[in-house]
Amino acid sequence: MYKRLMIVVDKRPVSRAAVDEGLQLAAVHGASVVFYVAMPLYPMPLADVPPFVVVPPKEYLEAATEEAERLLSAAAVQATKAGVASRGVKGSGEEPAQGIVDTARRLRCDLIVVASAGRNALLRLLTGSIIPALITASPIPVLVCKLKSRSPRVPKKAIPTPNSDAARNGSSGTLSKRPFQTIRPQYR
Repeated sequence: MYKRLMIVVDKRPVSRAAVDEGLQLAAVHGASVVFYVAMPLYPMPLADVPPFVVVPPKEYLEAATEEAERLLSAAAVQATKAGVASRGVKGSGEEPAQGIVDTARRLRCDLIVVASAGRNALLRLLTGSIIPALITASPIPVLVCKLKSRSPRVPKKAIPTPNSDAARNGSSGTLSKRPFQTIRPQYR
């Protein structure tokens, strides 16, 4: 179904969710992957506010490029381990979401995979999330991934209901065709 996926990579830990999910999807479909890093714009200081630390634009660009190369390299290593063909692309522009969409169109990507920290709409607005703008601007489907919980899931236990054959016979009831009540253990 998919031939080429774009995975948006950044330095946030949640970005791993997009890389993991995108690589699994690409492996299943036999698709290639384009890793995309949005280059940050140089922050222009306001004229009336004295800057505390001024980094020259050239040094800022060098540091941003180095960080982008490191992110793309790490993602490419993961793709190689997963057996997925990949390439890296750096993009820049006033609107990161539009840059992602334009690059995905130009490279003929079938799906854009991004990561979300799972914040509410107000926090996304305040922290500058690109996901709402990306979903709105993109004619290409967008898959939003969240970081999986690190806590182990507690397996459900099947406990016989009082009227089931298993409860009357005292067995575990795994082979009974009668209904079982599914409960989760309570922790205190």
